[in-house]
Amino acid sequence: MKLTVRPKKGWRRVTFRILDETFEEIMELCERYDFRPEEAVRIILLHGYLDDDPEANETAFKRLKEEIARLDAELYELEGKWSPLKFRSYYIALDNQNLAIQLSAMIAENKRLRERLGLPKRDYSEVEKKIRYYLNFGGKE
Repeated sequence: MKLTVRPKKGWRRVTFRILDETFEEIMELCERYDFRPEEAVRIILLHGYLDDDPEANETAFKRLKEEIARLDAELYELEGKWSPLKFRSYYIALDNQNLAIQLSAMIAENKRLRERLGLPKRDYSEVEKKIRYYLNFGGKE
């Protein structure tokens, strides 16, 4: 089972893989204590796993610690892949913005030269939409 966690603010999210048997145990606890599954997972992630069942044993806790360690390792691996992509995408966006500024200047020069030479005007509306898009980093139009 995959579980995606999103913060209250921002767009960043983290996806975890939870074993089906672990998720079934969570669902049983939810039914027993009348919790919503989202609340139970939130409590587990924020405050750790607590089980007031007298049958809880060290092997269950050891297995959960191993699963948490595995998920932490996976998180760090994903962060390691995501960080360079974020860095590259930011600089690509800056390059696109720079190219949009240069293209805007070239279109203005082309319009002025066509007017001076008496040539018919051209429609640059599609290109100007792209220029606005890249100058706003893809913002609303």
